[in-house]
This record gives sequence, C-alpha cells and structure tokens, in this order.
Amino acid sequence: MKKILKRSLAIVLAILMISGGSIAASAAFVKPQELQRDDAVVAPAAEESPDWNLTITKQPTDTSFTMFDEYPNLSGMEISVSGGIFTTPTTVKYDDVAGVYTPGPDKILWFFKVIPDFNYADDWVEGSNNAVLIAEAWQCKDFHVVKTVNGVEYGYYDQEFMFYAYTYITVIATSEYGDRLSAKALTVDVPETVTVTDGYCATWFKFTAPQDGFYRFQSDGGLGSDDETLYSREGDILEVPYLNPYACLFDEDGGYLDYDHYSDGFRGDLNFRLFQQTKQGETVYLRTSCYSGAEDANYTITVNRIGDGASILKLKSYEIANTFHDVISINTLLEGSGFDHYDVQLQYNCDYFIAINYLWTVGSLYSIQPGESHITIVAPDGSVAEVNVTISYSTSQWLCIIFFGGSNWLKYTQPGPLNLGNLIELFRFGMGNALYELFSNLGVPDQWISWLLNGGYEIKPPPTG
Repeated sequence: MKKILKRSLAIVLAILMISGGSIAASAAFVKPQELQRDDAVVAPAAEESPDWNLTITKQPTDTSFTMFDEYPNLSGMEISVSGGIFTTPTTVKYDDVAGVYTPGPDKILWFFKVIPDFNYADDWVEGSNNAVLIAEAWQCKDFHVVKTVNGVEYGYYDQEFMFYAYTYITVIATSEYGDRLSAKALTVDVPETVTVTDGYCATWFKFTAPQDGFYRFQSDGGLGSDDETLYSREGDILEVPYLNPYACLFDEDGGYLDYDHYSDGFRGDLNFRLFQQTKQGETVYLRTSCYSGAEDANYTITVNRIGDGASILKLKSYEIANTFHDVISINTLLEGSGFDHYDVQLQYNCDYFIAINYLWTVGSLYSIQPGESHITIVAPDGSVAEVNVTISYSTSQWLCIIFFGGSNWLKYTQPGPLNLGNLIELFRFGMGNALYELFSNLGVPDQWISWLLNGGYEIKPPPTG
C-alpha cells in the first residue's frame, strides 16, 4: 500500500512539474477553521482569491490561557501579510489592531482566532498545544445612516472581505479547577447574585442535585440589544449599556461538560443558559464570567429543575445523509421547529464535524469523516433532538480513492462537492498537503519541501538568503 501511495503521489508531482504548476505549502488547505463571521463566508476558492500569505515574524510574549474560558493570549505578536490589497509584505502588530472594531472611512478591521490543530488533537489539552492561527481583514466601505442624535448621524459601514490566511502556532492551555474548592453552593430556585467589579469577574458555583432530573442553569440581568451597535462616520459609538455573562459547566472531577456565551444575544438578552441531566447526589460546578461595558453592575444565577428529563424538540427529520466534506446547515435541520441556529446549542463529535460559526453561534457543520454519528440540538426551553447523520463518499470521491490514492489526500480538500473539473484547485488544496505530509514523514527538511512544492524543479539545494 505504501508503494502504491508513493507511486501515485510521485505521478501527480511529475504531472504538476511538467505543467509548471506550483503548490504553495503555505496556501494548502488544512482542516477548516471556525469562522467569526457569516457562515456563508468561507475562504475563497483558489481561482477567486489573491495569493494571501501570513507569517509570524514575532512570537507572542505569552500564549497561555485558561481552557474553555479564554482565548490564547497573543499580546506582543507581529505578523507579516501579503496578497490582495497588501501588494508588498506588510507588518501588522497584534497589539495595535486586536479588538479594535471601531470603523472609519476605508479602515481595515482585523479579526484573529486560534483553534486546535485537529491533526494532533480534537480539542485543547492541558499544557502545550499545536494550534492554527487565523487572521481575517475586513475593510469599511459605504456608510449607512440609521438615526441622528443631537445633530450627529449614526449608522454602520458595509464591510468588504479583504484577507484570509492562517499559519501554525504553539499555545499553552491551563486550568483553574482548583478555584472550585471555594465555590459557593447553588440551591434550586434560589437566585445568587454576582457583582461585576472588574469586567471579568470569574466566580465558581457548586450544585448537588437533590433528586434525579433535568436542570437548567441560567443568568439574568444581561444588558444588550439585538440592534447593531451604531457609530458616527468618525467612529464615535452611540452608547448602549452592555453586560454579557457566560459560563462553563464541569463535572465533579473537573471534566468539561458544556459552555454557553450568547444564548439570547440576537433576541435582545445577553444571558447564558445551560442544561444538564443529573442524578440525585451528583455534583457539578459552574464557572461564570462576563464581558461588561457597565460599571457597578450585577447579574443573578439560578438553577431550576424543569422535569424528569428533556422534552423532545420536534423536527421534520431525525435522520439525514451527508457527503464527506459537505456542509450541514443548522437552519435546515431546524425547519418547522420555530427556532433557528441563533437560538440553539449543539453537541457533536469533533471526529466527524467541525463548526463554521456565525459570531458566537454555529451556523453550519462541516463533515470531516465518513461513518455514522449524531448531532444533539438543545433549544432554549430545554427540549432536545438527536439527529443521526450518515456521512459517505460521493461518486467522484470514490473514483479518486480507487484510481488516485484519494484516501490519503481527500481529507485536505476544501468544503463542498469535489470539483474534478478544476484539477489545479484540487492539486493545490489536496495533493499539496498530502505531498507535504509525505515528504515530512520521510524526514525532508521543511525549507526543502516548501522549495520543491513551489517550483524548484531542478535537483539542487534551495536558494539561500
């Protein structure tokens, strides 16, 4: 089998060399990333996008973070970007642009995300983690006036997608499970108040179920609106009170159970809501925090028993078929239920699916492995549906597996149906990473691999300097 694989890859490489093709290792597609914007936005196809590139030129000062509660710290990082509007390599300092979302005429807004490198682990592990750093840039365009206050026009800017690239980074994950030893006890139906003193205010709570049942943990007092934040043309914000509690739920041993950040954010209520089936005497821990733009604010946390078990969320179908590397729309699953993807929480096996996000909610799931799995959907009222999913190869994918060793490189291709008509794209995103992995496993230095796959066809050392 190894000989067949090597021959197949060698033939493909030879074809590319003869045709003058270039498979840039930096542009090859790894497993898809969670996007921070509209789920319709994915990395543009190769033939539609400029040659976007991203390199870390200065590593972050400290990449440690708390698992399931924070994002990796990237302070001090500098990156070099090129392609598209960046006609020459351009240095971007993370500290200057991260979290700066105030718009302005033609201003470029940057969004960063760090996720686990799924080639190594399905999720974060305590200690060192191989990860993927994603950078997106959006440019402010036309300004739309929504209202005028005291003679000043407020509204929003259209934002045009200008840049998308990723690279690899190592981050350090830590836990704060020890803090739960001083957790405050929660009692059924008795609200507990959390006072916001620092805009973060992490607090631990402990709950021991008095009887078997399906329990809801929720906050109350979140401040916000489903209206878009409005700015003047110069970027002055039209002030809106803001308080967004969020929470993680852990079992008695500190194992992660669930997380919620934004259950009702698009319904005008920034509160979390978590559900857990619990047996009598079983203990769980709730760690709450918040984002706050309000001073001296507070919110409450309440746990309620809402029944013996979860009610069934009514869907049109509980069985679906999906093609390997195709996308499952959560709104399609929810048709007829009265909910959409903004409302619900999802639980799924990361061996089979990767989320494509819309802000803080999951808009779609991307199938990454053939087989049978399921998606659990939890509605705001606690009702639950389990959708069984059968993932299989398409006809064109089977042809690639049978004749071109596709079982070794199909995992690297882009979301959506396999387009055999565009062989260059297929080679860039599929064969490129497969060849990179093959050469790497054979011990070929990274700089040699990059040189080979970018057009260094003669057998001689790569250029220096």
